[in-house]
Amino acid sequence: IFGWLRLAWQWLRRPMVDPLELPGENKSLMSFNLIYCFNNAEELGRLIDECMNFNLPAPKVGHTYPFDRAIDALRAFQSGSTTGKVVLTVE
Repeated sequence: IFGWLRLAWQWLRRPMVDPLELPGENKSLMSFNLIYCFNNAEELGRLIDECMNFNLPAPKVGHTYPFDRAIDALRAFQSGSTTGKVVLTVE
């Protein structure tokens, strides 16, 4: 019973996301559920090939930081004022 109570408590304390507020906060929620391909590498390869055939443009990189400035990159990302990706470079 304690497991169920713990699960209910975690569910009640989960972060609430309003999809209509995401664009105004410069945020998005995107995912792919490929778990059904876990044991089917051939199907996964076919899906990846199809995605590559879309010829999508590369994502826009807004800011690039060296790894030793990761804190600055995180602050920029958290500020919500960035446009494009925030990238850390490792040399």
